[in-house]
Amino acid sequence: MKTCVIGAGASGIAAAKVFAERGIEFDWFEMGSDIGGNWQYGNDNGRSAAYDSLHIDTSKERMAYSDFPMPSGYPAYPHHTQVFEYFNAYVDHFNLRDRVTFNTEVVSVEPVADGRWNVRVRRHGTESSAEYGAVIVANGHHWNPRVPEFPGMFAGESMHSRGYRS
Repeated sequence: MKTCVIGAGASGIAAAKVFAERGIEFDWFEMGSDIGGNWQYGNDNGRSAAYDSLHIDTSKERMAYSDFPMPSGYPAYPHHTQVFEYFNAYVDHFNLRDRVTFNTEVVSVEPVADGRWNVRVRRHGTESSAEYGAVIVANGHHWNPRVPEFPGMFAGESMHSRGYRS
């Protein structure tokens, strides 16, 4: 039975690559129109927390996939545009781009009998569903900001870091 991969950021790309090279059947859904997840500044999926001056805080050697080093010309801590370029190069190098179904929102994932999962998606306003033997949820952790509540009044502007762009 097929596996479902949700998200085409760093983790979704890695999962799809492993499944593809091992011959594991999978469907791969991305809410936006391109890969990159958080590293696609202004991602049209509306969930990127990237800001204009963002650089990765992990060295390029530690962030890179083990089978595809980041370019030697990149700085030790690449800018978000370089990380996005790297992800695109990786996806193209391993012929993964045609495996992604873009502009497809996963609406729900619900367990069904025998450990299978019913995944409902919406693409161009039309909903459909399919059953999968496994689901990889790689939709990132930056998309849903958590804002604490404090007692008292604050008259100034309050902004979660996810809303910052430049």
